[in-house]
Amino acid sequence: MVAAATKVAMSGVDEMTMANVAAELGVTAMALYQHVNDKAHLASLVLDGLMSDIEVPPPSYGPWDARLRKLHLDVTEGMTRFPGLIGLGSATENVPRLLDGYLQILLEAGFDAETAAKAYTGLYYLAMGAQHPYHGSYGSPAAIPPVDPAHHATAEAANALRGVPRDDLQTFAMDAYLEGLRRLHRARRRAGRS
Repeated sequence: MVAAATKVAMSGVDEMTMANVAAELGVTAMALYQHVNDKAHLASLVLDGLMSDIEVPPPSYGPWDARLRKLHLDVTEGMTRFPGLIGLGSATENVPRLLDGYLQILLEAGFDAETAAKAYTGLYYLAMGAQHPYHGSYGSPAAIPPVDPAHHATAEAANALRGVPRDDLQTFAMDAYLEGLRRLHRARRRAGRS
């Protein structure tokens, strides 16, 4: 059933209705309700399936920032496969597992619990922004040519981003965010704080 829902979602999350999933399976929509409560429950199962293959990189993978980068880019890729899915479902088994992985990497790096939680929250915002359907094929609101010709800065940015792949924008955002965390990490170590 989850595989069928995932296949239907490939045509767009809006297409992932109980009727369409049932049709994909060759059963009635009512038959699905023997296994799921509603569309939100089904969306949660699809989301969980997308996240199930993501591994939290172990310490042997490399330094904390390389582990965090790998985990975040994998999670973001999973979230952006079906824009809009996040708003339909809720956290299941794998979402809390990955949250714990983010926080564990940050704590192992030496960040205190509050800073680790704040750092994760920033990464969460980056991931949520990346999957937002508003960006569409542009990848960023800054890449959308302005309607008002008086918005010169937006026009310049949109022109500069023409042809820049969405993945490059996500990588840039992640690299910039990690550089900020590295600087914070170094400053706190110099000050004797973790």
